Amino acid sequence: MATRSAARLAAIIRILRLALCATVVHLFSAPTILAQDARHLIVRLESEQTIRQIAERYLDDANLWPEILQASGLNSITQLRPGITLRIPANEISTANKALVDALLQIQTANLAGAQLFAPLNIGKAISLHDEALTKRVQRDWARTRGLATDSFSEATVALEKSQALRDKAAEALVTDRQGNVEGQRPQDLAWRNLQIQTILIEEEKVRTLSDSTAQITFRDASRLRLSANSNAVIQRMRYDPLKRTEEAKVTLVEGDFYALLTEKNTRTSFNVDVPRVNATIDSGSFWVSQDTTGAKFANYDDGLVEVTALGKTVALNRNEGTVVTPGASPRDKLAVLEAPALAAPSNETTVYVRRPQLSWTAVVSASGYWIEIAADQGFGRMVLSKFGLDQPNFLPAELAAGEYFWRVAALDNLGLPGARSSTWRFKITVDTTPPYLSVTAPERGVILRDPTVRVTGESEPGAAVTVQGRPVEVRADGHFETTITAAPGMNTVSVIATDPAGNESRHERNFEFMPDRQSVVAFDPSILTIGPRHFLTAEDVISIGGTTTPNAQIRIQTAAGSVRASAATDSGGRFRVNVPLQAAEERLAITVAAPSGFTTTESFAVSVDKTPPDIVLDEIPVRLTAEPRFLLKGRTEPGAKLTLNGREIVNRNGRFDETTQLATGDNVIELVAADAAGNVRVEKWTVKLDRDPPALVGARLTPRTVGGRPTLSIEVEAEDASGLAKIAPFKVAAGAQNFSGFLRYNRAAKRYEGTLVVPATLVALAALREVELQDDAGNKKTFEIR
Repeated sequence: MATRSAARLAAIIRILRLALCATVVHLFSAPTILAQDARHLIVRLESEQTIRQIAERYLDDANLWPEILQASGLNSITQLRPGITLRIPANEISTANKALVDALLQIQTANLAGAQLFAPLNIGKAISLHDEALTKRVQRDWARTRGLATDSFSEATVALEKSQALRDKAAEALVTDRQGNVEGQRPQDLAWRNLQIQTILIEEEKVRTLSDSTAQITFRDASRLRLSANSNAVIQRMRYDPLKRTEEAKVTLVEGDFYALLTEKNTRTSFNVDVPRVNATIDSGSFWVSQDTTGAKFANYDDGLVEVTALGKTVALNRNEGTVVTPGASPRDKLAVLEAPALAAPSNETTVYVRRPQLSWTAVVSASGYWIEIAADQGFGRMVLSKFGLDQPNFLPAELAAGEYFWRVAALDNLGLPGARSSTWRFKITVDTTPPYLSVTAPERGVILRDPTVRVTGESEPGAAVTVQGRPVEVRADGHFETTITAAPGMNTVSVIATDPAGNESRHERNFEFMPDRQSVVAFDPSILTIGPRHFLTAEDVISIGGTTTPNAQIRIQTAAGSVRASAATDSGGRFRVNVPLQAAEERLAITVAAPSGFTTTESFAVSVDKTPPDIVLDEIPVRLTAEPRFLLKGRTEPGAKLTLNGREIVNRNGRFDETTQLATGDNVIELVAADAAGNVRVEKWTVKLDRDPPALVGARLTPRTVGGRPTLSIEVEAEDASGLAKIAPFKVAAGAQNFSGFLRYNRAAKRYEGTLVVPATLVALAALREVELQDDAGNKKTFEIR
């Protein structure tokens, strides 16, 4: 391709020279031209002049001398002599050459407009025709050369027009970040629509942010524009040239404010900002614009200019300069914006352990407020929070999620212009509720020491603060720490606390005994059940006694009479374990420790055997059937016994319990378990049925009868209930203006209530059963009115 382009360039230079031939002939060869017509120049061959010289002079190519012979009607150079007239086809050749030049220039113009990208078929055909025309020129076919060159010019023209049309394309922008409520409205839309991230914006589209909301608009060249809260803007124009990869944008700010960060100048979007009655031409890569009822405000933070024009006056803003345009006025003279605040806390590149870190910075002289921005990325493309108009040099944000954050601050002057932004600091929020690792390796738990200087060692997390007995201890890079304390005679407790940077705390306490003399002391295993100091409890005929004492010592368990029940030896750590058979419900025994030195120490202890499970005695036997959902269980048991009611532990108040549980409809199993310290268990179970449904009335009849010559009424009532019916049922009978009442008795065989009522004979015909009250065995009652 390079060789072909070089050849074409050489050809065009040569053709240009030929195209100028006619002009050169007229300027410098006039004395020898005898005549000319539409196609030829007629010249005379001078003495000492060759036909090659004439071809070189008039056709700019000595090798074209055969063309002159042919046009002059000569067959051979032998026919040439001084003074002969020659016909030179200069016009025909120059016309063909000019067509070649025009076609090649049009091809190059189309290529510069991007024809290889936008019209490859047309420009390819134009080049092919031009190459064919060059071939015809070499063949001296001037008419065909001119025709092909003309066709090549036409195809190149089509390619140029297509390229120019496609290069002026409507561009698009994206909503690349949003916080809160962001809405858009295209020219054809009747209502606003919600804009999500990655929504495409087009020319003449309106974008607005509502309260506590922000939106970032990103153009094709990565230039960004961030609308603050309560802002309304219109993207008036977005044009993109795919060949040069340049973009043109024009934004109208109706109200609110936005901050723009454009790309580098060589790839930057051509950016214009319009506000009512004000125009701004932007060459800056970083600027801020605001518009409200008080007017328009501009601030520039880049070396490129921001030119603000209103009422015929233009103010050019350089770096860190601003201006204000009030309604009906020209721009004020530019003024310097406030300097950048210095960020203070939290420190840069630090980790904080609270969801709401207090952010602070140094106050700026003459500042009337501050603007803080917090983002999830260093370029502030993913805004988390933007607060404009803070009145103090500090801010407490709402809870932030765990993660990495970047923040910066600008001071606001009395005109509301933001000053230079501070440097960007980073902090990381880590939610840490886990206490730090902490282990204590010395002194050992329950150890008996002879030296008052006690070495305390352990390990924690690197970075954690460790205290021993309240005093700070240095923690090495590997987490280990070491210090010494002075023990007091007898039992000692060493307290070790580790606190991590998040404030989480781990605490270990280690007990040991300091014995300045050589006396052996037994530290019994705390897992052995006790009912008092050195008074052990078991439910078996054998008890396992263990603990620590002097290392490598001999252990004997003896009765008060001195007989040995069991023996064992301590290991190198002083630990021992021995099973001791028991012969009575309570025994007094002694443990004898014989140290390797021969020093012997004896300590007494007692053991009680308890094989009897604790009693459970209820104050009242639980009812089998009840209508009350709250079930009360009261009684007594052994003081200290652990009580559980249906798996839930209940309070044992010195042997008394009083607990209420909730019953479910139907059968309820009540299980009460009592366990004493020795592990003896007693279990009591009851089943209580909860029935809250009253009986159902099935039917009722009142029949007049004569008994012993007296008029009576026979009453029968049929009822049913799953729990059983009460023995009697009150009733009421109405007879005229009189009312009668009584009780029906339940006939279990007949499964109905029955009774008779004596009334005056005159009222028998008027009598009617009006009411009956039914009750079941659970106590549920219901009065039925009969009509």
